[in-house]
Amino acid sequence: MMSEPFPQPLLKPGWGLAVLASCAVGVLGLLTPFDFEASRWLWEHANPEFGEWTRRTLFEGDAPGLSDPGICFLLTSLGLYLWSARRSAPEWLQRERPYLSFIILSALAGALGLVHGLKWVIGRARPHEVWLSDWPFTPWHSFGPHFVTEGVYFGSFPSGHTASVVTLIMLAYVLHSHPGLHRRRMWTWLWGAVGVTMAVTMAVGRVMTASHWLTDCLGMILPIWTVLHWMFHRFLRTSEQREYVRMHGSYPSVSAYWELRLAGWGFLILLGLMGLVIGLRSVWLEAGFELLVLTPLGIALIGFAWPRFRRLHEAVLSAFFVVQTNDPA
Repeated sequence: MMSEPFPQPLLKPGWGLAVLASCAVGVLGLLTPFDFEASRWLWEHANPEFGEWTRRTLFEGDAPGLSDPGICFLLTSLGLYLWSARRSAPEWLQRERPYLSFIILSALAGALGLVHGLKWVIGRARPHEVWLSDWPFTPWHSFGPHFVTEGVYFGSFPSGHTASVVTLIMLAYVLHSHPGLHRRRMWTWLWGAVGVTMAVTMAVGRVMTASHWLTDCLGMILPIWTVLHWMFHRFLRTSEQREYVRMHGSYPSVSAYWELRLAGWGFLILLGLMGLVIGLRSVWLEAGFELLVLTPLGIALIGFAWPRFRRLHEAVLSAFFVVQTNDPA
């Protein structure tokens, strides 16, 4: 039987990543000079109902909000992923596990790890704190006034609401690369346009509520997209994983729920990086010098977790690609 043609990437892995990264830096650079004034203008001319729609969510007991589709998408993907790793899972679901791995790991890396790691390290004050409570304004690329010695806080940079909506773009990668949908590429571009439109809409709404600056929201759409693109094409090589399953008829023999183990080691690396930067930040700001002890602890944590993270990652990829390379032509 003739095999389905292998779909070409939505954005070529090499130049696509470079284009996304360059555009991300460019957009942040363009927004930075107007961050304060444009954010304040949007807040002063805000539509309260629109801003409330972007803030609320069913998962906090409110009416449906704009972030709910992204949250539902991720929860559904998590449920399917947990099911797909079980031996009793149907074959059709096991075949789609590479895509589910991509969605889960990318969401953890981009919408959770990157966002909350930067929130705690940067500590940027939110617009309503600056305009109504006299907190100092700081640009996105500088350390803000919030510090871990305050206790639990939620920094402004970047926007978690916007990140949760950007994750919907992952479905466009799945639709485009799926071997059974190569004749329906129009849905890929349509869904991609919907995802970007929702992300921009969320970004504007979050600025209108004085919860975020423009650079927290509009400025972070492309950086998070860049992480998703890198995860799909470089880190996980998702299309090639799916092609392996299609060619061999089954998922390779790897440890169950390896994705969660990899995420666990990645979380420890993230904690180490946060400790390292927070310790150095105390020296930079000349405050909270007791936090300098986090720097060596962070280095030690990275040194402990990184080799284990790398070994697991290499072992998983070798199960797909070394075995596939050795197959007879």
